[in-house]
Amino acid sequence: MLTIVGGGPGLPGLLTQAAVNALERAETIYVEPEVREVLSGRRDLQSKVRAPGSRPKGPGDTNGETAWVVPDTPALFAPVRRLLERFAPAELASIRLLSGVPSFVNQLDRDGVLLPEHAATLHDAGGQTLVVWSHGRWEGPWLHKRIPWETARPLHGRQVILLRGGRGAQRARRWLEDWGAEVQIWPVSRLSDPDTYEPVDQAIRRIARYDWIIFTSGEAAERWLERMQKLGQDIRQMRAKIATVGPETAAQLREHGLVADLMPSRDFSQEGLAEAFREVPLRGSTVLFPGGQLTRDFLSDELRGRGALVDNIVLYRNQPVPLSLSLRHAIRTESADAMLVTAASQCEYLMDQLTMEDRRHLDRIPVFSIGPLTTRTLQHYGIEPADEAVEPSLRLLVECVRDYYARESEQG
Repeated sequence: MLTIVGGGPGLPGLLTQAAVNALERAETIYVEPEVREVLSGRRDLQSKVRAPGSRPKGPGDTNGETAWVVPDTPALFAPVRRLLERFAPAELASIRLLSGVPSFVNQLDRDGVLLPEHAATLHDAGGQTLVVWSHGRWEGPWLHKRIPWETARPLHGRQVILLRGGRGAQRARRWLEDWGAEVQIWPVSRLSDPDTYEPVDQAIRRIARYDWIIFTSGEAAERWLERMQKLGQDIRQMRAKIATVGPETAAQLREHGLVADLMPSRDFSQEGLAEAFREVPLRGSTVLFPGGQLTRDFLSDELRGRGALVDNIVLYRNQPVPLSLSLRHAIRTESADAMLVTAASQCEYLMDQLTMEDRRHLDRIPVFSIGPLTTRTLQHYGIEPADEAVEPSLRLLVECVRDYYARESEQG
C-alpha cells in the first residue's frame, strides 16, 4: 500500500491527523524537499525516510506500507499525476491519497482574504479556466483528466458499520478504508473490569501449578498478560501448555513470545477445541480457563467430564450499551451496505434494543458474521448472514465484505 500524503505548506502544525497516522504506520517514507519540515521533531518518522530526492516507483517497490509526502495536496503536485497515469485501474486500489492544505488556501486564511461564495477557480498558465468550484462540486473542461484511483477501490462509497470498539475495530477500520469504504464504529457493548480481581490474582500467583491454560479470545489473552505484568509476574513462570480457539488468538500470543501448543485444525470454536483435546490425556490435569462472564461452559464441562480440574475465572465483563441514535437511523434508513457482527453477544444486545419495525429494516442490510456461533445466533433472530468468515478472524471477516462486493461488481 502506497499512501500519498499532502504535506500542506510544510508546517508540522498543518499536517492532518490522518496524515500523521499514515506516517506512523508506514515502514518507509519518501519526502519531497519542499516539505521536509513537516517531520521536524519526529525522530521516529525521520528514521524511516529514504534518501533525499528519491521517490516511490509504485505501491510495490518496497515491502510493507509506504508513504510519500508531497507539497500542498496530491491533486496539485504534477509528479503524482505522472505516477498514477502509469497504473492500470486495478493497481490504483493499492494507492491511497490523503489531502493536505494547499499553500494558497493557507495564505488566504493568513492574509484574511474572504472569497465570495462559489468563487474558487483554477486556470492554466494562459489564463484558461480549467475547473470551477460551483455549488459544492468541481466543474469544467479539465474533469475528463481525472484518475479513478478512488472509484477503483473494491468498497468505494460503501457504508460499513462495526458493532465493536477497541483496537480491533481500529484495525478493521483501516483495512476497510484502504479499500474505499466509509466506516462507522458504533459499539453495542463495552468490556469492563470484573467485580473483583482477587480470583484472577490468586490464579496468577499460583500459575506454576496449572498444566494447561486456555484462551478462547484475543481479549482474554491480552487482559491476562496485562494483569500478569501489572502484578510483576514473569510469563516464564507459566509452565502450562497453551490452548487457543483459533489462529488469531494464537497470533496475538506470539506477539508476546508465547506459542500455542494446541489449536483446532478446522472448527475454530469451543467444540473444535474440545475435539482437539481428545488426543490429550487429561485425567488429573489442572486447567485454567480465563474469559468473560459470558464465556460458554461447553468446553469446561467437556474437560471436567474427562477428569480435568478446571478453574474458570472472570477476567472482564461484557455489558450492553444503549444504541446510538446514528446507528438506529442507519438501520431505519437502510443506508448501510454492510454490518459486521464479531460476537454472538453483539447480536443479542443489538436485537434486544430494536423494535420489530427496526428488525424488518435490518433484514435488508447485508450482515457479515465472524463465525458459526455468531451465525447461529443471527439465524435464531431470523437474520441470514450475507457471508461468514472461513475462520473467526477480524481480517478474514473484512475480506468477506470486500469479496462480496467484488463479486457483485463482476456480476453487475
